[in-house]
Amino acid sequence: MNKLYRYFLMVAHTGSIKGAAEKLNISQPSLTAAIKKLESDIGVAIFVRKSKGVELTEYGLLFREFAQEQQEKHLSLMHRFTDMRQRQLGKLKLGTGEAWWEQFVCGAVAEYKKKESTGSLHLEFGNNLSLMHHLVQGDIDLFVGHEIYGLHERCKVTFYPLFQDKEAVFVRNGHPLLAKKNLGSSLLRRDMLEYPILQVTPDHARHNSVLSDHVNSQPGGRDSETVGRDIYDVDSLFASLDMLRMSDAVMPYSNKMCDWMEERGFKTLLIDDSKLGNVGLYAKQGADDLKIKSFIDILQNVNFN
Repeated sequence: MNKLYRYFLMVAHTGSIKGAAEKLNISQPSLTAAIKKLESDIGVAIFVRKSKGVELTEYGLLFREFAQEQQEKHLSLMHRFTDMRQRQLGKLKLGTGEAWWEQFVCGAVAEYKKKESTGSLHLEFGNNLSLMHHLVQGDIDLFVGHEIYGLHERCKVTFYPLFQDKEAVFVRNGHPLLAKKNLGSSLLRRDMLEYPILQVTPDHARHNSVLSDHVNSQPGGRDSETVGRDIYDVDSLFASLDMLRMSDAVMPYSNKMCDWMEERGFKTLLIDDSKLGNVGLYAKQGADDLKIKSFIDILQNVNFN
């Protein structure tokens, strides 16, 4: 980052030439000369000298916004440089949902670390759209999740299918609806509308840029099930379990988690055979990095039955 900008931000932060000079480990006259040079370069006064320090002028306030933006851009660039060096040394950046981490991704990572004993690892947790956004932006190399329909054409990615799952609905032990399990799925779904719905790591509109304009213009697939109901949107699986335990909410989630949920004291209310999803890996088209291929190979050899 420009040295003068760095000096300016320190003076603006401390409100004192003397205090800033001490923190920057330079002499007070040197810092004063640097600030005068900066003011000369930009053609306006950015500080007003006071008896107990300095204050920003209107120009200084505006210049502080600019300097802070430059600082953030500089730090971001340095981070990207570091990340590029780490990737060249074998860093794998992997995204996953929490359910898949619990089910098989953790084991696959352990296998990967045995196979690739050197190299850094970055794990990113999120839902499908957020992870797709990170993949397209180059923040991660690949991610595990459900197949996304209606992706925008700018998303140059490849999907590697692993298995199919169905939607299950989970409730706390002792939930009133458990007494009605023998009614059948259609009647249960009707009665479920009387209870809050708990949505685990739901998609956010800020990530809709990965979807085509046509898909973005369509109403949400779960809208008809949420109208008039209390909705608990929770961006954490384990916080969702706490919410489920303390309420009469119903939680739609993958049927692959039935045993896992049962071990934690929750009950499977129903499994909807009509709601199928493909689960797999997404990577950028043409990804030929050996570490990415290695991890894909490990997951493609997992027995998901």
